[in-house]
Amino acid sequence: MTRAQSHPGGSVDCPAIAAAGAAAVQALYAENIAAAARLRACYHLYTVCEDEQERRDLAAGYDPQVDLTPEHAVIEPFHIACAEIVAAYGVHNNRARTLLTRARTLITRFPTLVEAMETGRLDEDTAALLARQMRTVDSAHRGAVQREIIDWLMAAIAAGTRPGREAILGTLDRIITDHDPAGVRARRAAATRERHIRLRRGTDGMADLTAHLTAAEASTVYEVLHRAATEQATRDKQARLQAARAGADTLDAEYIRSIDELRADALVAAFLDPDPTDTADQPGDNAGGHATADTPADAQTGTRDGARAGARRPATQVRPTITVLAPLGPDGEPEVYLPRGGPATIEALIELLSRSVGATITVPHTEPGTADTPTTARRYRISTELAHRIRLRDGTCRHPGCSVPAQDCDIDHIRPFNHTDPDNGGLTIEANLAIMCRQHHRFKTFHGWHYHLAPDGTLTVTTDTGHTLTTHPTGPWPAGANANPNPNQKRPAPHPAGPGSTPDHKPPTGSDAPDAWPPNAPPTPPHHHPQPATPPPTPTHRPSRQRRPPARGEKCRAGAARSRPKSAGARRRGQRRRAPAEDDQRVSASRGPSGTRTPSRRRRRSRRRRHR
Repeated sequence: MTRAQSHPGGSVDCPAIAAAGAAAVQALYAENIAAAARLRACYHLYTVCEDEQERRDLAAGYDPQVDLTPEHAVIEPFHIACAEIVAAYGVHNNRARTLLTRARTLITRFPTLVEAMETGRLDEDTAALLARQMRTVDSAHRGAVQREIIDWLMAAIAAGTRPGREAILGTLDRIITDHDPAGVRARRAAATRERHIRLRRGTDGMADLTAHLTAAEASTVYEVLHRAATEQATRDKQARLQAARAGADTLDAEYIRSIDELRADALVAAFLDPDPTDTADQPGDNAGGHATADTPADAQTGTRDGARAGARRPATQVRPTITVLAPLGPDGEPEVYLPRGGPATIEALIELLSRSVGATITVPHTEPGTADTPTTARRYRISTELAHRIRLRDGTCRHPGCSVPAQDCDIDHIRPFNHTDPDNGGLTIEANLAIMCRQHHRFKTFHGWHYHLAPDGTLTVTTDTGHTLTTHPTGPWPAGANANPNPNQKRPAPHPAGPGSTPDHKPPTGSDAPDAWPPNAPPTPPHHHPQPATPPPTPTHRPSRQRRPPARGEKCRAGAARSRPKSAGARRRGQRRRAPAEDDQRVSASRGPSGTRTPSRRRRRSRRRRHR
């Protein structure tokens, strides 16, 4: 009997496995070498963008020897390089940021790791793990630390040792302690400032809520949730046994909540279920057929603890905002859309409402342009109703490759708004607005790409390098709600009190008709809405009161129209006051829900003093 000798490819008794293993190893080596080449190529792209931005700064008059910061708008070379990777490579923006950040970090700070990748023996994930562990090492010791850990790791692999993640990090910490004892302490102190909680949309009505906490906090929270889940599992089991002894129907095994489900339910119950210490409980909470968590009915149906808590006050005051859309979902049920969580089921909505102190329900019109008015179209500020419609339509940032939720983004004019002459610029209407995150809002405003928004919401972007990119709305708004099935039909006037409307509220025709409003909006099919003969004036279009001009020698009354027009300087100052910052989506606090201006506190006080 002979003993088979092992080798890296496998066993001599299995030549097929040995050949396949050798081929896989060669492919892994090639992948590591290609990853190193990609890192160097991405970093070269970043340096080219940095040189180009420096050339633009110098052309704009910026002198780095004299000026601390340039006086013109500057786009970070990192963001330009990310946009180019998205346009050329076809990945999403987060992936491009990861590629570029890793390339810049490894090439500039940890070149020894990149050299080890180029030999094929070190993979990219391990290199990123080592780089993160060495991020706080002093630059004077960084080179020696990375060379020593690479020598140790390569020697261990050559000797047949396969160290795991914890062994690699433990050895690296010992090496860092030998060279730079303060580096480990600095890294641990910096780690506590990286705590965060993130929400990420999922599919099938689910979402991911992740928390990055200290080890003590995370383990304590987990133990509390696990204890609550274990106790609830015991209660559910006892309730099922009691129901079985009583001859009642029992649940199938697949409908019994697992320990993972119970931990998740315990986390939700800690925030949304009624406060057990609340003394405002009224007698008879279980009346009317409502079962508590300890009753067999609750265990049989698998509902969460406290989902029906009578009049008890919830631990956290929740008042959700719900948007009702007319079209049904894919399964024929009403579709529910949460601003940050995404699509949800109607059952999840009912359960959320049962744990809420109220809700704000909105039912938007599905017809395109219903929030557009002649007055708000010539204002830079966006009304609350119009902003809500744009977020429902787009869902996320519309820039190619970006997926930032619409609730965290700005609303940008695709065709720039002209503050001096609004009629000659892009109007504040649904057909000219799109969701942009702050980074891509600035990128669109100050970079050289071209943007075009189609009537159906399709955004076409042409880069300065010749790429043509297209994005489509991903929000819950009905698909094709802004489409125009009849391009030959002119757009009707969107508001009966708008400019150029006749007494019967139809747009004038012939030579008396003014320029089509909005002049740059695409035509839409006719919509027949019966209008009353004399509609009441709306706050947006309230007729101005006629005032008597002051007689000779009479002082002009407070609030009366002045006969002398404003000077050019006053008009410019007024425009500067009205021109907001770069954030298009914000509605100022002095404006009402419809975008109309309401008197400020100082103005109201002045009026009261004059009336006295």
